[in-house]
Amino acid sequence: MDKNFTDEQELTFLEQKIKQAEAQGKPIKQYILRQIEILQNSIDIFMNQMKEENREFDVQIAEIEIRQYAKMKELALRINEPVKKYDDKIKNIRIRLFGEDNYNILFKD
Repeated sequence: MDKNFTDEQELTFLEQKIKQAEAQGKPIKQYILRQIEILQNSIDIFMNQMKEENREFDVQIAEIEIRQYAKMKELALRINEPVKKYDDKIKNIRIRLFGEDNYNILFKD
């Protein structure tokens, strides 16, 4: 992998590799796992910055986090990897934002 790639460029490159591998009937797991790793690293960096700015309780920030974990979950499902950790992360974000009692009212089945 080119060290000068941005995360976005590498994700695009990996998506091309996935399409190519799928067309050839080759495994895609390594590419998907790398995509998940990039997404996790980017959300970790982003959230550290948001915590420094005291914005971790901002609804817009929580929406970004949830979208990122939902995308990671979607990728994991493509390769039959467990997704519970992504569901748990999304749950914890909602609890952080709304409180546990409100989470139970709003999101429990």
